[in-house]
Amino acid sequence: MNRSSFKIRILRFVWGVIPWLMVALIVAFIVIMWGRIKEEKIRLEDAKKAAMKKEVQPVGVITLTLKPRRLLDKINLPAQVEPYEDVLIKAEVPGQVVKVFVEEGQAIETGQILVQLDDRDYRTRLARIEANYQLAKLDYNRTAALAKMKATSISKLDSIQAQLKDLEAQVSEAQLALSRTRITSPLCCLLNEINAKQGNFVAVGDPVARILQLDQVKVTVGIPESDVAAIFDLDKADVIIEALDGLLVTGHKIFLSRQPRNLARLYDLELIVPNPDGRILPGMFARVELVKQVFNRALAIPLYAVITQGDDRFVYIEKESRAKKRNIKLGALVGWQVQVTSGLKAGERVIVVGHRLLDDGQLVEIVKNVNDPREILKP
Repeated sequence: MNRSSFKIRILRFVWGVIPWLMVALIVAFIVIMWGRIKEEKIRLEDAKKAAMKKEVQPVGVITLTLKPRRLLDKINLPAQVEPYEDVLIKAEVPGQVVKVFVEEGQAIETGQILVQLDDRDYRTRLARIEANYQLAKLDYNRTAALAKMKATSISKLDSIQAQLKDLEAQVSEAQLALSRTRITSPLCCLLNEINAKQGNFVAVGDPVARILQLDQVKVTVGIPESDVAAIFDLDKADVIIEALDGLLVTGHKIFLSRQPRNLARLYDLELIVPNPDGRILPGMFARVELVKQVFNRALAIPLYAVITQGDDRFVYIEKESRAKKRNIKLGALVGWQVQVTSGLKAGERVIVVGHRLLDDGQLVEIVKNVNDPREILKP
């Protein structure tokens, strides 16, 4: 009985321990496997990093070597071509047109007769006044001789002298009216339009002809209020005539309006442009390039080379075959180029193509280096 009880107690003990032993073995197995998994994960990550380092190739980039150069801050504005002189000639005396001496489109000289009015009435009036003037002059001479001998009164002599002066004025007036029957050109120019026709009667103030001075023309451009101060002392500007295949000419400043012409707050700037061959015609569209400021030793880069993140602006430079991030400050924007005021120095190579794919410190390979941004597009 005792031996049987002992065996029973042993069996009970064994059966009680086995579950705990199994749990302990399972826990130990889990701990061992977790450690191995962690070690394997670390090993795989290290292997992956090493493989990535081996597989990463340098990024091909194009760089710009910074050199101080002259940079012009310019604005390009639309403009209108006008004749240098546009004169509408009007009749100064009434009369019938007896002859037209010129044709439209004809080049005419200063003082050349354009139209002749009937002058017969004016000649008759002048002859009558001149006859009265001669008679008054003889009367004055006789009266002056009598007054010298005290044979007549001084008051009579004064009255005749006043009459003589009045007739002198009438003669001058009649001569002027007669001369105005010949309508002449005040300028050396081009006859653009002739309104008078032979046989027509014209009154004072009626248009007779329109003449244009085109050996030089005016180019008028509206200057925004924000740019007036910058071009106040401007002497000349480049003018591009688009209708003549982009003809480039130089215009010289003749006038800057001191008052805006409309609510757009544009101030008229007038430039004179030589036009010896007459190719530039009034009404043509033009563009005017005005230099606002000149930077003689500026460091400039393409605007697209600048990366903006929040308030930061930076570029990548190439140094020892690696991309280095460099924060910069910008100045004037000139077309597609921007002035760099701080952060870069002459001689450094700025990455201008391929920079969007880079991180700080990444390997790069220079496939092309240029000294001028315009060379990037050249093969």
